[in-house]
Amino acid sequence: MNKRILFVDDESKILEGIGRMLRGMRFDCDLSFATSGREALEILSREPYDIVVSDMRMPGMNGLELLNEVKSRYPNAIRIMLSGYAAPQLIMGSVGLVHQYLSKPCEAETLRSTVKRALELQRLMANEAIQRLVSRLSALPSLPSLYSDIVRELQSADPSIRRVGEIMAKDPGMTAKILQLVNSAFFGIRRAVSDPRDAAAYLGLETIQSLVLSLHAFRQFEVCRTSGFSIDRIWNHSMATGLLSKRIMERENQGKGLASEAFTAGLLHDLGKLVLATNLPQEYGRVLARAAGGAASLPEAELEAFGSTHAEIGAYLLGLWGLPNPIIEAVAWHHRPDESAEQGFGPLCAVHAADCLEWERTGGEPGGCQASRLNLPYLEAVGKASRLSAWRQWCGEN
Repeated sequence: MNKRILFVDDESKILEGIGRMLRGMRFDCDLSFATSGREALEILSREPYDIVVSDMRMPGMNGLELLNEVKSRYPNAIRIMLSGYAAPQLIMGSVGLVHQYLSKPCEAETLRSTVKRALELQRLMANEAIQRLVSRLSALPSLPSLYSDIVRELQSADPSIRRVGEIMAKDPGMTAKILQLVNSAFFGIRRAVSDPRDAAAYLGLETIQSLVLSLHAFRQFEVCRTSGFSIDRIWNHSMATGLLSKRIMERENQGKGLASEAFTAGLLHDLGKLVLATNLPQEYGRVLARAAGGAASLPEAELEAFGSTHAEIGAYLLGLWGLPNPIIEAVAWHHRPDESAEQGFGPLCAVHAADCLEWERTGGEPGGCQASRLNLPYLEAVGKASRLSAWRQWCGEN
């Protein structure tokens, strides 16, 4: 059955251009077009669509308003924003609402690649093996209310660092964790920070948002009975991977938005390990033992035991949370990036490299499991193999 994609723009010539750009996909996808938000909702009420791509600036109902309705009425649809209006308040306002943001003018290959990747992620979310495994789990972390409050502040007309600091202060435990991190060697600040507002100002709103999400997830798995599994070591590795992923994107001149996505993905890339180790301690202990014995890599041993890996379980959970597609993609394929539809340099490449380099630096995964190996043919394909020596030097930087 063909996938269905709905494009929405009040300029008919732009819709005609999109139709020409994607003509080669018509064998795989059914394309529909609407010139207003109201028309789009009427089309969606008649038949289901897999992806909705909307322009931002439209009269009557703008893109954010439309995609908010789509999220409410049709939560399984992938939501993509396509706009030439790249003001910071737009990007902040789309947090938690838009799976992917694309700037106009958008090249045909970029649009085709984005749609292809979105459909591939949708297939991952529908994987029966993952769904069977998830049905066996008794505890899955929920999206924290503090994170939702910060997202709402970011979506406001005038987001404020002061108000974000006040939101954080409502959760003393989370505030203490954030302040501990800000004052740790991870960030290398030279003066003590004791106020959550100062922490938000120093780290930035996007970094605070990512830390709240990851700290909440780890806090829900503080008790783990799996032999050979160390939550503290996974946390330290995840933090280091997030920071190195962000550093790679920044120093390769990829922009603040992509660097932020890489940071979040790096922080959460091993979330699936926590889920499996906490929910299935005996089975996961056997998986770790098999991997430590050298019979298989950890992902291979997970796949044999569960029909899925920690990477896919983590990505599935992030999909339930509604995180942006590039973050889900980087988590899902951080061990096998060459199998992803994304074959350019982006958060996935940064997280894959950072994960491998950090385990390489610290001597391998917990329990004696073999550290993840760099996929050199993939790095060659994205044109970054020559940068490995520089990236390796950046490991462990404050």
